[in-house]
Amino acid sequence: MSVSAPHILVGIYTWVISSIYRVAVFALILAVALGAAAHFYNAVVFGVMLAIILFGLGGMAFLIRRSSAALDFPGVDRFFQQVPCYLSIQDRNLRIIRTNALFRKDFGNRVGELCHVVYKGSKEVCPNCPVIKTFADGRTYSTEETVITKDGRPAQMIVYTTPVADEQGNIVGVMEMSTNITEIKELQEQIDASRKEYMDLFERVPCYISILDKDYRIKRLNSMFKKDFGDRTGSYCYEVYHKMDNICPDCHVAKTFEDERIHSVEKTVIRADGSEARLIVYSSPIYDEKGRLTAVMEMATDITEVKRLQRELIYMGQTIATMAHRIKNILMGLEGGIFVVNTGMEDSDNALISKGWDMIENNVNKVSRIVKDLLYCSKERELNMQEIDPVPVVNSVYELFRGRAQKEGVGMNLELPESLPRGRFDSEALHSLLTNLVMNALDACIYDTTGEKKDSHRINIRGYYDERKRHIFEVEDNGQGIPGSVGESIFEDFFSTKGREGTGLGLLVAHRIVEQHGGAITFDSKESVGTTFRAVFPQEAA
Repeated sequence: MSVSAPHILVGIYTWVISSIYRVAVFALILAVALGAAAHFYNAVVFGVMLAIILFGLGGMAFLIRRSSAALDFPGVDRFFQQVPCYLSIQDRNLRIIRTNALFRKDFGNRVGELCHVVYKGSKEVCPNCPVIKTFADGRTYSTEETVITKDGRPAQMIVYTTPVADEQGNIVGVMEMSTNITEIKELQEQIDASRKEYMDLFERVPCYISILDKDYRIKRLNSMFKKDFGDRTGSYCYEVYHKMDNICPDCHVAKTFEDERIHSVEKTVIRADGSEARLIVYSSPIYDEKGRLTAVMEMATDITEVKRLQRELIYMGQTIATMAHRIKNILMGLEGGIFVVNTGMEDSDNALISKGWDMIENNVNKVSRIVKDLLYCSKERELNMQEIDPVPVVNSVYELFRGRAQKEGVGMNLELPESLPRGRFDSEALHSLLTNLVMNALDACIYDTTGEKKDSHRINIRGYYDERKRHIFEVEDNGQGIPGSVGESIFEDFFSTKGREGTGLGLLVAHRIVEQHGGAITFDSKESVGTTFRAVFPQEAA
């Protein structure tokens, strides 16, 4: 950028008047110069020099007036000085020719210095300088800059530049208006950090979180929700949770929108894979910056497993109480058997001794069965898998119960080929499985209280190999049947058909054995007609 003589004079002038000491020194030098001219030269030379100096001072004053003419009025100048932001006027050489009070407070009295030196401590003109742009086209520009105050602190500024024109409309200067946004920037950074922390918490919290608008549409979801229910942003909550077309009755979200309070509910929902989950859900209000309720946040915790364990603990407590009663009865039976044996021995009555011994043996077997079932349920048992023909195992179970069934008046039939294809089984576990199913069937017949007239009770035991290469074992009875309301929970809920006489452990053990073999156990039952249990062992699973 070329530098003209008038601008050099303006620069000298603004440099001189920036300090009272410079003004004093300049006045002293001028007085000496004029005094010397008057002493050594004639009056004409003195007059010419004085005219030149006065003309120079007048010219500089004119140039300075042109560059800040719009601010020369007293009212305007007061506004210039009191406005609560940094104001400065730069000439075409980028020298500061005027500043306001706030500028001088934080940057010092820097009139006459280059703006990039004052603001950045740099000798180079700033890239994309807005002052140069305004001088070039007369337009207003804004930019965000980092500057250094006089005490060395960095400050973030929003800078606006606007042209200063003389009476003829020529741009003679550019006014910079700078607002310190350092605190705003720091606050913004804190808000951004808080927002990031909130988002991390929102995504990582180990429960389902969703944000719902007043139409019950999902506006936002966290990662765990998306994992189990899919990314259902924009869907209605009742569609996602319940596959319904309308809002749920007694909706807790609706209550929060109505009274702006936190509500909770326990409900069953359907996951994306079709499985059910039991949730405890809290709904809480979300407000905008004006304090208006705009959305509701739902936070749901999956308590499916907790509920299942709760049910098991309840049933276990009931079962323990039932078993205590059952064992008490067995002990009474043992005492009765011992009494009969002792009486027979005193009377040398072998028949009485045999009867008493049968009573003892029967009750010992009952205790043994309860203990084995408890042990099987109480710890993880590693299977001893071997490739065997399961026919001998089925036969041994049939022989074990045939005598008792006959004694109880229950017919027992075995439908089993001489051999079956070999499969991988734990023979002891398979024996326990069939024992529990046959015992359950026998008890269903013995304790049949339906009142239906039957010619006789019977049990059918079957074992076969189907076209899909599966070993299948069935135990069928025509006892009292299982109530339809019980469903598949008979394999979890310590189910027994014998009331206080049963422990309910048998079917739990049966289910666990089949599951460990990679198979499945099902049943068909009709009240007062009978029940069929079916254990299926796929060859590949075994």
